Order: sequence, then C-alpha cells, then structure tokens
Amino acid sequence: LFPSVEEQKQISNYFRNLDTLITLHQRKCEQTKKLKKYMLQKMFPRNGAKVPEIRFYGFTYDWEQRKLRECAEFNPKSELPDVFEYIDLESVVGTNILSHRTESKSSAPSRAQRLAQKGDVFYQTVRPYQKNNCIFEKNDNNWVFSTGYAQLRPVNDSYFLLTLLQNEDFVKLVLDRCTGTSYPAINSNDLADIDVNVPSDSKEQQQIGTYFKQLDHLITLHQRKCDELKKMKKYMLQNMFI
Repeated sequence: LFPSVEEQKQISNYFRNLDTLITLHQRKCEQTKKLKKYMLQKMFPRNGAKVPEIRFYGFTYDWEQRKLRECAEFNPKSELPDVFEYIDLESVVGTNILSHRTESKSSAPSRAQRLAQKGDVFYQTVRPYQKNNCIFEKNDNNWVFSTGYAQLRPVNDSYFLLTLLQNEDFVKLVLDRCTGTSYPAINSNDLADIDVNVPSDSKEQQQIGTYFKQLDHLITLHQRKCDELKKMKKYMLQNMFI
C-alpha cells in the first residue's frame, strides 16, 4: 500500500531526520567515550610515574602512593531500615543505577547488607572487568546494596575515587588478585590493600572528579537521547504505515 508521492516524500523526510538525529547522538556518545578513555590514561600516572602527563594548571606536587583503605572507609556498619530499595548486581550498568526493587528487612536476600549514604562509592567485586560501579547521589537513607559490591565512603572526592576505580590500570590490579574463573571476584580486604596513586592536594582530586563527572553526564545524556529517538522511530514505524 502506497500513499501519494507527496505524502511519501513527507514520510521519508521525517524518518531521514530521525535517523540523522540518532546517528548524531550515537557519534557524540562514542566520541565522548573515546575522550574519557584517553583522558583516563593521561590524567593518572602510569608505569611508575609520580605525575600524570596531563594536569590542571597550578598543581605541581608529586602524587602519593597509598593503600586504597587510606582513601575510603570500607563497608561501614549500619542498621538496615524495615523497608528499603534494594540494588543487586544486575541493577548497575556503567556508572548508572538502572533498576531497584522494594524489599522488607524480614524477607530480603541475605546479601542485602550495604546501607547507602550520599557520596558512597559502590564497587562491583564480582566480574570487576565489567566496571559497573557507581556513586550513590540521593539524600535518601533507605537504599541498600548487595554484598556483591564493596562500599567505599571516600575521605575526599567521591567522583575522583570512582574515576580511579574505573581506570583500566586499576582494573588490571584487581583482576590479578581475583579468584575464580567463570565469575572472578575479589574480597573487600584484598581490594582495600591495593596500592593507588592519588594527588596530595585534595583540590586536585576535586577538579579531576568534576571533569570526569561532566564527561559521564555527557555520555549518559547522548545515550539516553539516542534510546529515546530509537523508541520514537519504532513507534512511528508502527503507526505511520497501514
């Protein structure tokens, strides 16, 4: 079934514009991901160096080597609320919390143990190569994470710490300490014992954290817009043809 030539032209122009927008946001998303990967390599010291190749103006001191446990409190103890929102290992993708479910303390899975506080960083200790790690940024006090995550309460900047944990060099250090083959995992004590390089000036940590937070925001923005446009295209394909 075909409409008039004029209507065909209008329909094709509409879908051409949608495809152009989808391609644009896909390209922007991929470009930003490449930029993030490049800057992760350049803004953190590599191969025993004491300073990174790219640095914000005004910072000159050598970075310091510390145990990860010196940068954050691990798995702080707390009393769970009677009802809470539960985050399991499938809930976090990339650096975003995509799903959660309501649980009661009496019937929740035994792994529901990590009561989140704003600013806490959650690190996936099972299959850490997936890099599904996040910052809890809500003011709520009734969100609980699975023990499949190590809970880190940062001494300084949360986003700097998250970025450090996402760095490929750090992931390699973690994988070297993992046990298991199908589901490689690291326990919190071994994770806390890893040596990391951090700026001695907390302001430098904050600037690095802010920079990568902005990059992650752009990646999420373009990915979300791309997904919305694809859904719209699918809907319109179903409804603009007989």
